[in-house]
Amino acid sequence: MLLFTRPLPKLKASASAFEKAGIDAVGVATSNIIDISSERKAAAEFLASNAVNAIVVTSVYAVDTVIEGLRETANELPLIIAVGDATARKLQAGLQAFSSAQVAIPEAHTSEGILAMHQLNEANCQHVVIIKGEGGRDAIATGLDEKGILVNRFCVYKREQLASPIYTKRWKMGEVSGIIATSEAMALQLIAQFGQALRSIKWLTVSDRIAKTLTSQGIEEVAVCQRATDQALIAWVKDNWEY
Repeated sequence: MLLFTRPLPKLKASASAFEKAGIDAVGVATSNIIDISSERKAAAEFLASNAVNAIVVTSVYAVDTVIEGLRETANELPLIIAVGDATARKLQAGLQAFSSAQVAIPEAHTSEGILAMHQLNEANCQHVVIIKGEGGRDAIATGLDEKGILVNRFCVYKREQLASPIYTKRWKMGEVSGIIATSEAMALQLIAQFGQALRSIKWLTVSDRIAKTLTSQGIEEVAVCQRATDQALIAWVKDNWEY
């Protein structure tokens, strides 16, 4: 049996995807996603009234704010960068009315992958807006600052830790052969709860940065899948793990 982390809004859909793929897995949510209404309003108003070169959207939970702002703008639409496939699909669906909408995805679905994109390393890229969650993806702003790019960032949602984790089905620690951690925060919450029992189990995560954190926590075997979608994780597991 595999154990995978997802925030509460994604838990049920991910569990269904693993089940349909024939993989015995239990999902665990240690956190929920909560909108920060004041930041969402501020971000939408900023996008509506300011011309920028690019918008970086780090999650599906940030998409609605971007769409709301761009629907009200009189400016030419900037390049929109989505951190992953699910975010890109939601952006494209919401911006269908705009024939000029361009949504790009980095080769590696990570902060480092975004910073490496040629669109953010050209001379005409001078002003970027980042729409993100509270406490996440700080490396993007830092990297853009170092390039001399003007950055405005808005934290439009936050992860709120649940009083108790929510699981998709009953499970026992002794049955778990692998753990899939899709965020650093949720991985650390699992380690805080279960401690030493998790350190000898093999882990899969979605960025080198998270892998380094897990290694520093004493996890002995950590692999990386550069895409965080259910489909990518399922494909990686089928290619690399017995389950």
